[in-house]
Amino acid sequence: MPKSKAESHKEAIMSALEEDTESQAIAAAARAAKGISIERPVRAQELPALVEKALDDSGEPFRLTFDDDSSLYLTTKEGILTATVSK
Repeated sequence: MPKSKAESHKEAIMSALEEDTESQAIAAAARAAKGISIERPVRAQELPALVEKALDDSGEPFRLTFDDDSSLYLTTKEGILTATVSK
């Protein structure tokens, strides 16, 4: 069974943590997403600030939705980035 787009992006983001390039990996996932939301829909130009806040523990969790109907939820707590996939 092929991986969902959310699962593929989750793997890329978690791999990027080792190289400290997770912001770029999250941005790539966001560009591929059909929707980005926190408690409200988010415009693409708002995303860099949301990513930085999330990585600094001061932001809200957010969800990226892909055209295969998979979703990737990203949150940071106590400096630890968590990525969860749902289909």
